[in-house]
Parts: sequence; structure tokens; C-alpha cells
Amino acid sequence: MMNKFKLTVLAASMGLAPLAHADTNADILNELQALKAKVQQLEAQVKAQQTQITDNQKATDEATQTANHADVQVSGIKQETESSGFKGLKVSGMIAPAYVYNQDQQASSFVFLNRSNGDPGAYSLYNYDNSYFGGAYIQFQKETAGGVMWNLTLAPDRGNGVNMNGNSIVNEASVAIPLNNDTKLIAGQIPDWEGYESVWDNQTKPITHNLLFDFTELLTYTGVGLDQSVGNWEWKAMVANMNSPRYYYGGDGGRAPAVVFRADYTPPGYDNADIGFWGMVGKLPNSNVAADGTTPLFPTGTSTAQMFEVDGYLTQGDWGYYGQLGYGQQTGAAYNGGKAKWWGASGMLTYNFTPRFLGFARADYLNNSSNGGGLPGGYMNASSSVDALGGSAFNGINGFGPGYTYDPVAGAWTITDPNKGANRFALSLGWNYLLTESTTLKMEYRYDRANLATFYNVSDGTYKKSNNLLAASVVVSF
Repeated sequence: MMNKFKLTVLAASMGLAPLAHADTNADILNELQALKAKVQQLEAQVKAQQTQITDNQKATDEATQTANHADVQVSGIKQETESSGFKGLKVSGMIAPAYVYNQDQQASSFVFLNRSNGDPGAYSLYNYDNSYFGGAYIQFQKETAGGVMWNLTLAPDRGNGVNMNGNSIVNEASVAIPLNNDTKLIAGQIPDWEGYESVWDNQTKPITHNLLFDFTELLTYTGVGLDQSVGNWEWKAMVANMNSPRYYYGGDGGRAPAVVFRADYTPPGYDNADIGFWGMVGKLPNSNVAADGTTPLFPTGTSTAQMFEVDGYLTQGDWGYYGQLGYGQQTGAAYNGGKAKWWGASGMLTYNFTPRFLGFARADYLNNSSNGGGLPGGYMNASSSVDALGGSAFNGINGFGPGYTYDPVAGAWTITDPNKGANRFALSLGWNYLLTESTTLKMEYRYDRANLATFYNVSDGTYKKSNNLLAASVVVSF
């Protein structure tokens, strides 16, 4: 019985062995197929990576070719720029059309590029309601080899050239040649260094200029000098013609040297502050004439003058503070033929209500009573411009000179005292709005007053002690 059981177990075990072997082969086959699939997947990934590497290499080669081509183009542009003279060149400019209402003159008009010196054969148009605003300029600045700075500023009908040199559109033509790290030689036609106000509308807050700027400051210097900066100080001085490209008057010669200087100090600890000192000693043009209205008081057209001025500014936070004091005198430049003397002050306060919106208030005073009144260059005698504007052109618009009183017997306005000139003051209120980065809108109300009746009223032919002016302007610069 036991032997029979053993035989049965042996037979069963021999029958199961093929089945176990069959299962093992199937597993191996499945594993091989899975391994094959994995290998195929890896091969596909490697192929994809090789394709990407090939594409990247192709893109890199193309980028390298493009970069090399760009380098060639840039090099060509640089060479062309240098050979054409554009290296180191900076161009900037501005236009600023304005609209002005002058109550006493009954004038309401757009003001843009009209000649500020008027018709050479007629009266001058350089008045406080028509000075430098309403103009345009373009400026070319270039730095050449060795650090030489070159400046040419063109301003048709509004620059220094048109006011002192006929129809010239050149406001500035100057060079600055380095002598060492601190000192430069300066030469050419260089705008005046006085005051806290700049000439151009894109560099000022009000539209009009203060009384000292319009009537006591000079225009330009033509000559040679030095400019030196040491620490917080900068000083500059010139030997030059004042307000004249060349002195040669009516064939009578013209030796008229003058020395002009300025020193500026930048106080430490302030982001934007300056204190300036200015002076001029020498000869100035003098167009004053005798009582007949035609005979020049000085055959050479010049006389001796001394002028001094101090100015400064400080901007801190939203506030801006500006101030100026000036004094001067010139031989034979007064209304009665005597020595003209003047002194004055101007101050301005600004406040930024927002980053775009600024308000300002400016007050000016100019004492000009000596010898009937007189300013740099010679007072325009009343008889030299009879009835040009219904009275003296200079006196009737700007409010200087001896006052007028009405004579009922003669039925005319007559000079009260030819030895006493009017003292003037002015108040301006207004705002600026920065419309875009390069565009500013301006508005100004101005009240002018004199202690004598010197403002001519064209509506009724009378003389008054005051005048009102409104002005608006849009300033676009680049």
C-alpha cells in the first residue's frame, strides 16, 4: 500500500514539471518584450535629443552669423558716424507759441517768432510783453577729440543775435577748450551769465521775465576768457565786447573793452542749490541821443558802465526759492543825458502741488529814478521816437522814464519832471502743467505798476500808473 502511494506522488510531480517550465518562459518573454519597448523608448528619446541638439546648433550658427553681420553693420555705422562728424553730437530744441493780452496796449494776439527787435527803421519791440517767449531754438552741442566742447544755438527772431546784431539767428556760438582737468579756455559769442532766470521757456516757470532780466541784464559777450572749477566753486571771466559782435560806430572807431566775471558756489548738503556773484566793468553800447532826437551823445556809441549782481536758488522737496539783487550805472545813459543808475530785486517762490502741477509767485522791484530814468544801453529819449506808438515807445509800454501829467490848458500830456524817473514793480502769479514728458502748459497773470504815470493807454491816449497782462503758452521741447 505504501509503495503504491509513493508511485502516485512521483507520477504527479513529473506531470507538474512541464507546467512550471511553461510559466517561466512566458515571464521571460514578457520581460524581454518590456525591455525591448524600454530600449525603443530610450532610442527615441536619444534620437529626439540628437535632433534638438542639431536644431540648437543650427540656431546657434544662424545666431552667430546674424551677430557677426550685426557687428559688421554696427562697425560700419560707427565708422560712418565718425567720418560724418556725428560722434559726440547732441541736438536739442524747443518751440513755445504763446498768447498774450495787454490791457493798456489793447493788444490780444498770438505771439510766435515775431521779431523781438522790430523793424530796424522803427521802434524796438523788445518789451516785457514780447521779450524771449513765443520763440523757438535748436541747439547743436558736440564734444570733439581732447574734450573740446562746441556749441551752436540758433534762434530766429528771438535770440541774442537778433537783439544786438541785426537779423542774425545765432544766439550762441562758442567753444570750450580744456587746458587741464579744472580749467577751460572759452571763446565766441556767449550768452549773459546774470540772474536766476534762463532765457528759454523750457527752462523757466513763468512766461514773462522779471524786471531785472528784461531791463538791466546784458545780452551776450563776444570775446575770450577762462572757466575753472575747483571743489564747490566755479568761476569764469572774459575780456569781451558787451552786446556787440564788433565795435565800429558810424566810422568813428570803437574801442570798447570790458571785463565780465562770475563766481558760483554750490553749498554742500543740498541736491539743487547755488549762489552766484556777477560783475562787469568797462564800456557798453549807448544809443542815447540829445534833445533833438537825432544827435548821439557819444560819437563812438559807447560809454563807461559798472554793473554788479548776486543771485541764488534752492529747491528742496516740493518748494523752490529763487532770488536776485542787482546794481548798475552807465555814463550818459539817462533820460536827461546824465548818468543812469538803477538797482533792483527779484524773488520767486514755486510749489509742486503734484508731480505734474506747479504754481509760482514772483515779485520784482526796480528803482530807476535818477536823472529821469535810464538803463543799460541808453534810455530811448522821447523825442527820438515821437508818436511811434502815441508817445515814447520805450516809456509808454514798459513804464520807465519821467512821468506824465495832463495839461488842460495845452490839452496834452507833458513830462512832469525830466530829472525824475519812475520806479517799477511787478507781480506775477501762474502755474505750469506737465502734459507729457516733453510738453508743458503755462498760464500767467502779471500786474505791473510805477510810481509815476508812465504806461500809455492806447484806448484813450492817457498815461496810467499800472497795467495788467495775461499770457498762456505751450512749450514743446526735445
